[in-house]
Amino acid sequence: MAWTERVFTRAEAATLSGLHPVTLDVLLHRTKPLAPLYSEKRKGRRWFSAKDITVLRVAYELERAGRNWPTAIAQGFQHLDTPPPDDALLVVPVLSVSATSGRVLAGLPALPGGGSMIVLPIGKITADIVAACEQIKETAVVAV
Repeated sequence: MAWTERVFTRAEAATLSGLHPVTLDVLLHRTKPLAPLYSEKRKGRRWFSAKDITVLRVAYELERAGRNWPTAIAQGFQHLDTPPPDDALLVVPVLSVSATSGRVLAGLPALPGGGSMIVLPIGKITADIVAACEQIKETAVVAV
């Protein structure tokens, strides 16, 4: 399974990202200009990749930490071009609103800076989602 291959349904994406399906629908509606960052529409249906689902999960965690959805989605997307190492942390200054703020760190001896930071275990989040996506693809059942 490719990191950016959009083969997962809206229901699968909602389940794997930790969002209720209705919450995902509202998010898709409210952030319509940003939707290409985390989904693709084909024949009237939304499709998601492992990367898209991870962006949604990271955005959900950032939103819980006080970010608005557009900023959270942009920050999640910015740091997930490739799957990070399993021990990677996303460290974002609390008051930043830039999509490019924050760093992905691995093998961390100490947190950088002296201000308040939001720290997410982005590597573990990614590894869990990729494993769940692979399990879904392995156990896919064809309806007859």
